Amino acid sequence: MASRIALLCLLGLLVASPAIADSGIYYQLELMWPGAYCEQSSAGCCKPTTSAKPARDFFISGFTVYNATTDAPVNRCSNKAPFDPNEITDIPGLKQYWSNIKCPSNNGQGGWKNAWKMSGACSGLKEKDFFEKALEFRSRLNPLVRLQKNGIQPDFELYSLKKIKKVFQSGINATPLVQCSMGPFNKYMLYKLYFCATEQGTFIDCPVAPKYTCSAEILFHPFKRWMLQQLQGEDAEFAAAADGDDQDAFVLPGVAMDI
Repeated sequence: MASRIALLCLLGLLVASPAIADSGIYYQLELMWPGAYCEQSSAGCCKPTTSAKPARDFFISGFTVYNATTDAPVNRCSNKAPFDPNEITDIPGLKQYWSNIKCPSNNGQGGWKNAWKMSGACSGLKEKDFFEKALEFRSRLNPLVRLQKNGIQPDFELYSLKKIKKVFQSGINATPLVQCSMGPFNKYMLYKLYFCATEQGTFIDCPVAPKYTCSAEILFHPFKRWMLQQLQGEDAEFAAAADGDDQDAFVLPGVAMDI
């Protein structure tokens, strides 16, 4: 009888233990299209104070860790590890692909600190690993190149929302969440893409899918050099008039990408 009671107690612990039930996590990567951000921002966009040029591509604007059992953000834990900007200074592509073009001009450290405090410190990852993982996911997605290879360009044209989702579904076997905002001509435009991945790095449909308002066809707003307000004393490279083609304005080494 005693051994039976002990066995039942053990089974009860296995079922009820939060540590066991909540052991799994998944990640959500939030990517923002800077052309849409600049179009809708009342303050406009500003060139960051870092020496790196922001990429002419989707920026990381959030990286959140979720509990795979409850689908709740993992943002409360006993880890109080402070944010140390020196830990991530040399990460390739960080300043280009996790750039902050909000006005007034800044060095981006406020956004990185917030990401670490809100989610990174509770992720189980070291600070550098947390930011590198976000950049790795972004690199594997390579969103702008994927879209362009399927004829979807940031050129003021209207594109099928279903086609945009299908581009990624066929490439990574997961459908992104698409967030739109109101753009010129009273048309919805592509603003953000959300992707989810397991702890092992496999892309999945996001378990929690908020409903964002978009139309069947959405505008893909360009992102041009002249959208970034210049700093005082800016060098000739960025202070030059924005006439003509500026295709090379955001060329950078960045993170290695694959399709």
